[in-house]
Amino acid sequence: MSTAERARGAGARIELLVAVALVLVVGALYVQTRQHGFVSFDDGSYIAKNPHVNSGLSLENARWAFSEFHSANWHPLTWLSHQLDVQLFALAAGPHHLMSGALHALNAVLCFLFLRRATGSLWASALVALLFAVHPQRVESVAWAAERKDVLCATFFFLTLLAYLRYARAPSRGRHALALGCFALGLLAKPMLVTLPLVLVLLDLWPLAQTPPRPLRARVLEKLPFLALALASALVTLYAQRAGNAVRSIEVLPLDARVATAVLGTFAYVGKAFWPLELAFFYPHPAFVTPQEFAPLGTRVWLAAVALVALTYGAWRLRARAPALFVGWSWMGLMLAPVIGLVQVGSQFYADRYAYLPLLGLTIALVFGLRELVRAVALQRALFALGLVAGAACATLTYRQVGTWKDDPTLYARALEVTERNYVAHQNLGMYLQGRGELVGAREHYQAALAIVPDLYSAHGNLGALYAQQGQRELAVAEFREALRLVPDFLDARLSWGLLLEREGDLAAALEHYQRAVREHPESAEAWRQCGGVLLTLGRLAEARTAFERALEREPGSAEAECDLGSALDELGDARAALAHFSAAQRRAPELARALHGEAWLRATRAGELRDPARAAALLQRCAARDGAHWTHQRVQAAVLAAQGQFKQAAAAQAEAFAAAPRAQWERLKAELASYQAGRALER
Repeated sequence: MSTAERARGAGARIELLVAVALVLVVGALYVQTRQHGFVSFDDGSYIAKNPHVNSGLSLENARWAFSEFHSANWHPLTWLSHQLDVQLFALAAGPHHLMSGALHALNAVLCFLFLRRATGSLWASALVALLFAVHPQRVESVAWAAERKDVLCATFFFLTLLAYLRYARAPSRGRHALALGCFALGLLAKPMLVTLPLVLVLLDLWPLAQTPPRPLRARVLEKLPFLALALASALVTLYAQRAGNAVRSIEVLPLDARVATAVLGTFAYVGKAFWPLELAFFYPHPAFVTPQEFAPLGTRVWLAAVALVALTYGAWRLRARAPALFVGWSWMGLMLAPVIGLVQVGSQFYADRYAYLPLLGLTIALVFGLRELVRAVALQRALFALGLVAGAACATLTYRQVGTWKDDPTLYARALEVTERNYVAHQNLGMYLQGRGELVGAREHYQAALAIVPDLYSAHGNLGALYAQQGQRELAVAEFREALRLVPDFLDARLSWGLLLEREGDLAAALEHYQRAVREHPESAEAWRQCGGVLLTLGRLAEARTAFERALEREPGSAEAECDLGSALDELGDARAALAHFSAAQRRAPELARALHGEAWLRATRAGELRDPARAAALLQRCAARDGAHWTHQRVQAAVLAAQGQFKQAAAAQAEAFAAAPRAQWERLKAELASYQAGRALER
């Protein structure tokens, strides 16, 4: 074996050791997420409560991923990733988080391999990859399940760079196509990569300046397909975000405020990179929470702008001596450009997840740029040691930051600790407390959110639902009116108001709200379901069936929608079709009480071969411990007892159901009770 071969072998072994070390470090930091749950901040709409995801991988769900906009985005590859996780692990949050951690570890390894092959520097590349792996600003992208799109698109980002590196050193159509294909997959995971073609231009300056020279015309032409894909992705994304009402209009946030957002936001990202403390899931935009104090052309903005211009000018002046400094700094600016606030999406000031790839450029600028500026080997070694110390400090902070994502109260309470006037944290913590029945605390947080942003329509809607839950009708209606005044087509407030009326027995008024909801939001399965529920109670069975079919069309994986349609078909006399839907619901959600109750009711009340009181009793037993106090359970239990000839017990159970049921059900329950008291089982 020649000396060159031995050197290559030793280098490969060291590369393998570095890659293993990166994986182990990421694993040590993020393994704690196996015990984390999903948080309510987008994880529900993305995964847990999204029927196109929580039913797993299927042709229908894949079609939805590519053909529909959801959460004001279009990233079909990310949806397929979530669907695959559900297919493999059901809705267990731990494995879902660990998959994101595995992708982050892979990204750190790919980052190292790209820099190692592009620059030839082993230890500088390893240090950049280490800092990429352990920096606290990347926690949000990894520990937040809904941000799978960040780590997934980054995987294809690095694969694109590796493929482009091979192409640049030995151009061929196949290698160019491979790089372009990886880029396309990255855009399908998240459109954050739209500026990657410009990053490729930077890489031609460094570290690929020493590759075999290619004519300028060839270098321009080879980038055009990348630019075309980026433009197409940008247009689709803008359309999706406008369709989802995520883009703020120029009237809401004027141009000068957007420029100030871009300047201050960039400065904040750089500041957090060097001092990654007090990180939060949401940073309120000062223009929305303190508009009287936010001066778009104030001193703070000018000072930040001057600092950024000075840094950019300095990097440009040093480009000949330290090209990595200029390329890394420009990398950061280019990759931040789509999310810096010139096109304001959402109401955040900035977000840590947006820093996942852009701040890699800053790390490259620091590590490789300083290496180029400092020629003395001893000083380079000292800087490398300092980088390792910084990595150790970052790892400590990252481990703590990962822990803040373990559940809702920890995440939102932490945000309230480290930020000011965080109305989103107040509202989300209120929703969490309301779900636990802690209504006093929930009301305080909703009111705190409204004290910060009085026109926060969602908080008005949530507060109205809380008042309705407390039986304070006038206050509830006042909040619903205010929410709908602010946003006339606000779906949640419309449905909550309808539900209040439905519980009061005013079915006609409730139906008006639900019918308006389906007119304004025909895509909402929940609106169709609630509309169908009232129609079913009113005995308008054919209309109820149609409404439930519409709901199931919009949520084909929804067990609840299957139960709704089964109930309507049962009332229409189509028992076999009803049973098929209840069975489908049980396959999708084996312990869903409504599915068990639906089949048990049918087995206890139908005549002929479908009648099976023993099967009905067994089904009922499966949900007795969990749902025994609910009036529906008592009603089904009464029917089952009567089918078994136990009429006295049936009458007692029916009386309990009557006492707990809403007013709209009283007439039907009375008739059933009279049958049991007369010693007759229900038989249809």
